[in-house]
Amino acid sequence: MSTYTFITDFQGGTYICQKEAATLRTACSLWQEDLASGGYVPNLKVKTFAKAFQSDIDEFPPVALDTLQNVWLFHLTIGDEQMDVHVIQTDTVVVGEEVMAAGS
Repeated sequence: MSTYTFITDFQGGTYICQKEAATLRTACSLWQEDLASGGYVPNLKVKTFAKAFQSDIDEFPPVALDTLQNVWLFHLTIGDEQMDVHVIQTDTVVVGEEVMAAGS
């Protein structure tokens, strides 16, 4: 499984979370479920968001960014608002204290 980091910009706020999934599409669905559960993004109209995601994710899926590896971008239109979502497939490595201290 891979870890995907989602950086979401909406209404002037930036919201970051990570999801573990076998594919980018599955990670996007897990992210959508998290946002649709409410509380993660203030003032998000959850039903409108869920409908926008379902209608847009297949028609306008995340697009790989040129010259970058494992980085995608997609947009959702939620009512009058636009949500920009950057997704990064992230290799996670636990860094020990001695490594952190050596880099300080």
